[in-house]
Amino acid sequence: MRFSIIIPTYNSEKEIDRAIESINNQTYKDYEIIVIDDCSKDNTYNVLQKYNDIKIIKNEENIKAGGSRNKGINCAKGDYIIFLDADDYLAESNTLERIDKVIGKETTDIIYLGFKIVGKIEEEWIPTQENSTISKRAREWKYENVWDVCWNREFLNKNNIRFVEKKFFEDFPFYYKGIIKAKKYKVASFITHIYTMFKDDSMTSSINPEKLKDLYYNVNEFLNLLNDETIDTDIKPDIVYAIYRVVEYSTRLLKQYEKTINIKDED
Repeated sequence: MRFSIIIPTYNSEKEIDRAIESINNQTYKDYEIIVIDDCSKDNTYNVLQKYNDIKIIKNEENIKAGGSRNKGINCAKGDYIIFLDADDYLAESNTLERIDKVIGKETTDIIYLGFKIVGKIEEEWIPTQENSTISKRAREWKYENVWDVCWNREFLNKNNIRFVEKKFFEDFPFYYKGIIKAKKYKVASFITHIYTMFKDDSMTSSINPEKLKDLYYNVNEFLNLLNDETIDTDIKPDIVYAIYRVVEYSTRLLKQYEKTINIKDED
């Protein structure tokens, strides 16, 4: 099997159909769909029951997107893994076919994917050989999204690359460990994903002490890369710069939380 498409979901009854149908409508058919329902409180699980051709995992406890994705990786059969969020979808009906052509017959560790953001803002991010070096990704690439990379499953297993579980902001350690340890990469210089950025219900719009604590926990996990002896020394400055960017992001969220406290005090 060529692709395993992993979708973590929580309370996504209104969006999950679109994500799944964007896969089922693909011209390329050598794939499996794995959906992990993380204790949804709405009708998500019942919606999933109408699909006979997908693997459904129902978590017994809430382990957040990281833990759910780990379950998907562990049961995946495809040579390559693509992550898709429940409120996002594949851009075109030939998306998987085009990614498969980029990979070709030569095995590669990762494939960078392009995406379009819709909703709160409108942006397109297209990978090229020039902007997908480790240095460029660490210093200039704006979004550390695990779903804008197609991951070789054997590469992930060999390097023990997994998500932090039961915490928010789990993408940082996984993403950077993956792109830094990858020896071979290719680029799909076209839009593969449509990423929906909502105005009101994004994770960062409701920042709280729990999320801040998880954020700094993942920053610490990220710092462990500096002590990883398998990583070339000349890459360490790029890691430091990436850490700086993440810490800067953390500071912005901390200031955002400070504003919410001030508003409550004024009330």
